[in-house]
Amino acid sequence: MEKYSRKNLKAIQEIVQKKTGITVAEVRKPAGYKIRQLALLAGSLLCFVTLCAFAYVKFSDLNGDDAMFAMVYQGDGRFDIVVINNSDRELKLQDKVKVMQWSTGKEVEGDNEKISMEILTIAPHSQGVVSIDISEGYDVGAMEENLPDGDWYYFVLTNNNFAFGQDWMCSFDFEIERTEDVTHRMAEVAEWRKEEQDAAGQQYGTVALSYTDWIWPTISRDVSGFYGERENGTYSDHINIAGTAGDEVYAVADGVVMETAFENVCGNFIVVDLGDGITVKYGHLKEIKVAVGDEIKQGQVLAAMGQTGMASGPNLFFAVTVDGENVNPLAEE
Repeated sequence: MEKYSRKNLKAIQEIVQKKTGITVAEVRKPAGYKIRQLALLAGSLLCFVTLCAFAYVKFSDLNGDDAMFAMVYQGDGRFDIVVINNSDRELKLQDKVKVMQWSTGKEVEGDNEKISMEILTIAPHSQGVVSIDISEGYDVGAMEENLPDGDWYYFVLTNNNFAFGQDWMCSFDFEIERTEDVTHRMAEVAEWRKEEQDAAGQQYGTVALSYTDWIWPTISRDVSGFYGERENGTYSDHINIAGTAGDEVYAVADGVVMETAFENVCGNFIVVDLGDGITVKYGHLKEIKVAVGDEIKQGQVLAAMGQTGMASGPNLFFAVTVDGENVNPLAEE
């Protein structure tokens, strides 16, 4: 149906009035209509901006550097999860947890409703231990027996202190350790990270690897942890390169994959044999994209950067050995 112009409407009004004698009044929008429309629009925009700001403050994620998780197996399907909360916000894990297998990316067969979990709220800038017992819902013996070499399991933990939640992954195996030992190591890692961050006012864009024919293993050149003796008296046999979770990890040179596995300290890792007695280890990986025995080429994508093991943030654990002895991966200045 065509829309009538104001002129056409006026003509219709005159015809109706002439034929019927009835005066047809023109319907006009009340005075101030446009002003009220604009005021309503402005109010709506203000509410929207306010709600967005509130949602950001209330529901935003913790950053990758803000929380550290490490598993301690106690035996008989019982685990302690050591948690360090470096953020300014409270971390509260919900009472539901998933048990996943790395190679398949699927939940392990069992009943997670029967998992016993001692919920713990970790205050800002503190640490705590969350206890998990899967023995009632899972065949722990079968899990351990059927786990292939180079594969591992992991828990998916959710922080529901925010409306939308946030998932954290904590890899585990069945090597029994003491919670006190792992807590101590995690505290050391956190201290190393803090020291390196405090000293990281400088830029590390000029760093280079010790072998000039190698390429840099990540897109980031932010070396957050150096090889050798550190300020707290500990000794590091590797470097750490900070980056973003999911960043590609590249082969520094041609070689053959010797090992892919999981360790508590360096998390998911790859060891590559470059020949001439030289090996390279890549750790804290989120995803591994090669397998043992693969022949790889320089620049090939081996993995995705992650925060597995005792990483305090997304970074690459990078170590080099020559004839079984660790050496500094970086060129000496």
